[in-house]
Amino acid sequence: MTRLEKLIQEVLLEEKKKRDRCLRIADRKYDKPSAYKSGAVVKCRKGMIWKGLKEEVIQEKVKETLRTWFKRKGTPGKKGGWVDCNSPIRKDGKVTGYKACGREEGEKRAKYPSCRPTPSKCKDPGKGKTWGKTK
Repeated sequence: MTRLEKLIQEVLLEEKKKRDRCLRIADRKYDKPSAYKSGAVVKCRKGMIWKGLKEEVIQEKVKETLRTWFKRKGTPGKKGGWVDCNSPIRKDGKVTGYKACGREEGEKRAKYPSCRPTPSKCKDPGKGKTWGKTK
């Protein structure tokens, strides 16, 4: 091994050691760098605090990309796909569902379509006053 390769390996080992248990717990407890955070890390490494605190395994939410967003299913049934939040299906004055997004031949709708992947997403606020849910 050359001297440069040894130096690179040492730097990589130091980077791995930097993120020890105490530092990860301090990152969860304190949201920004501060003297309190660094003091807590020092105390933790000395064994004065967080002795019995087990490190929680926090599973990050699956990162949602545009591809996964479009793959989500819509309403169950023959049409499937996305729903138009501006075209509710009413029964006895209550909203029971939403029409599928996209218009059939000859169909007219009062408002511009506000398409969402699932009916539950229709409760989320829209972009503005002219289309989509505003409250």
